[in-house]
Amino acid sequence: MDSQTVIALSAVVIAIASLVVSVYQVRATRLHNRHTLRPLLQLRLKISAGQRAGIWMVNTGLGPAIITGTRVWLDGEELGSWNRETSKQVRRDIAP
Repeated sequence: MDSQTVIALSAVVIAIASLVVSVYQVRATRLHNRHTLRPLLQLRLKISAGQRAGIWMVNTGLGPAIITGTRVWLDGEELGSWNRETSKQVRRDIAP
């Protein structure tokens, strides 16, 4: 093998390696973007003596959150979706 063949093979190896690195970087960037723009929902509870208590659902992520349904359980029993009647059932046994 002469020097020109070695140089040509080295150039091909370097080009293939740079292509692999570029593909890996594109995949990592897409995954990063997908994770940074997703919604992150948190439930916050407020209890103050002598005032109304409440539960808030807050989206602390950057992406929009679409809530498609709710389910409520009390003592291992499913009560159904969250509405006025299930909130009354949940609060029924709570002493003021």
